Amino acid sequence: MPFRSPITWLRLIWLACLVLAAPLAAQTIMERLVTPGPLSGAHARLEAKCDSCHSSFRKEAQNGRCAACHKGVAGDVSSGTRFHGKFGPARSGACKTCHSEHKGRGFGLIQINRASFNHNFTDYPLTGGHVRATCAGCHGGGHDYRGVTRVCASCHAKKDPHRGQLGRSCQNCHTTANWKQISGFDHSRTGFALSGAHRAARCMTCHVGQRWKGLPATCVSCHARDDAHNGSRGTNCASCHNSTTWRSATFDHSTTGFPLIGGHAGAACSGCHGAGNANKHPSRTCYACHAKDDSHRGQNGTDCASCHNPRSWKLTSFDHDRMTDFPLKGAHRRVVCEGCHKQAPKVAKPPVTCYGCHAADDDHKGSNGQDCERCHNAVAWKDVNFNHATMTKFPLLGKHALARCETCHVKPAKEVKLAMECVSCHAKDDSHKGKLGTDCARCHGNDSWKDGVRFDHGLTRFPLLGKHAQQQCVACHVDKTYTSKGTACAACHEDKTHLGTLGTPAQCQKCHNSVDWKVWSFDHNRQTDFALTGKHAGLVCKACHTRKGDPAKTASRCGDCHGRDDPHRGGFGDDCERCHTTNDFREIQIGALKRLSGN
Repeated sequence: MPFRSPITWLRLIWLACLVLAAPLAAQTIMERLVTPGPLSGAHARLEAKCDSCHSSFRKEAQNGRCAACHKGVAGDVSSGTRFHGKFGPARSGACKTCHSEHKGRGFGLIQINRASFNHNFTDYPLTGGHVRATCAGCHGGGHDYRGVTRVCASCHAKKDPHRGQLGRSCQNCHTTANWKQISGFDHSRTGFALSGAHRAARCMTCHVGQRWKGLPATCVSCHARDDAHNGSRGTNCASCHNSTTWRSATFDHSTTGFPLIGGHAGAACSGCHGAGNANKHPSRTCYACHAKDDSHRGQNGTDCASCHNPRSWKLTSFDHDRMTDFPLKGAHRRVVCEGCHKQAPKVAKPPVTCYGCHAADDDHKGSNGQDCERCHNAVAWKDVNFNHATMTKFPLLGKHALARCETCHVKPAKEVKLAMECVSCHAKDDSHKGKLGTDCARCHGNDSWKDGVRFDHGLTRFPLLGKHAQQQCVACHVDKTYTSKGTACAACHEDKTHLGTLGTPAQCQKCHNSVDWKVWSFDHNRQTDFALTGKHAGLVCKACHTRKGDPAKTASRCGDCHGRDDPHRGGFGDDCERCHTTNDFREIQIGALKRLSGN
């Protein structure tokens, strides 16, 4: 231990006596000597009680001293709520770090930068319109930030249009985004759940004059002025109407004994009951409502349902087949009633015969009688089903089946009966001018007058052979009279080659045939008395037959043809074959020379 002088020890003892001798309620001389400065106005009452905030020689105990006095803040730290419980430095740091003391009476213990303060570290984050609010708007000008209530009414009571009738929990209906925007309120808790159009209605539409309790829940209490029935249907609007739309009625009309079907289902109530339900119990008969629609003017009675139905007034269901003696068939089914019933059935019934209605359509002008159904049918007036084969003795075949009745029956069949011979109708078409008789069917058919001619020429004296079989009739029968022209070739084929040198008329068939004109087969050696030998065998006919006439009478002596070729000038006569041969005129027979020399 270091040495101290007697005076030093006396001073220490004196100071200790001063400290120990000071009263407990007053600040000691020592405390006054060591204090850094006066306290703030908030803690001024504790200035003489240092131990309220400090523990001698124990700095770590100071936060406990603060918490002992500020119990609310201490609770926030322990529970982790509000600013001191959520902001880390405030929760774990020393209180004096933010709340400095001994800086004089005018120094504020709470030093907050309001512009940058993060309100999320509190239990009341700022949202909606609160973000734009000033700190003083809620906290005022003081420093009691923790003690401000979170109840909406504490700030907005003076703006409450409900005047406190709905309590102080404004957040049950309103949001911070917009005071006029309603959100979250469950109206079903009131005993009147909002449905349909009620969901879109504004609160004040029903809660007029801020009346929130004791409102009636009946439709008529709000919609009496909308009641088109003027109260005649009672006050139970929901029995017909719904909250989706007032005009959409769901009343089950079948409960009245008159179910609405067809066009009635789409009719407005006032259509039958009148404006304001003036006619509570309208008649159920069709005619009571539809007399003005009756095109029959009452002539068919008032039982409209016997023909018409609720689906469509124009769609009739009268069973003409069952309820009358005239069943409707074919085109009759598509005819409107007025097409036949020019007058009401009770006034005049239409005729049941075809001619009674269709006289104007009769192309025959009555000449074929009035029994139209013998030929016509109800499907189509122009479709004729007269069976000419079974109902007459002249079945229509070929083109006759395609001909119109008027083509043959120029006059009514009852006045003039047609003959069944072809010539009775086709005399003007006879190109033979009657030369072949009147039985046209021997050659012609019904399919075509010009084609398919079936005359058998083989039954005549001149059967068609070779190229004759390929010729058209008019190739030979130019005048179409088909009378016999003779069977000789010269009757048709003019002799343009021999020019009569082989006889007139020419006997073509002796050389030629019908297979080919240029192919001929005349045997001069066998068929004549002048055999062609030597150079005669290669000569053409006209080399010898140069004059017209009978070829059989042609001269056969050599001199008749070769007189001008005789070098003897006729000195040896005209019997040339005595010396010469037909092979060569210069060839001389040896025997002939001996005879001439006398040897």
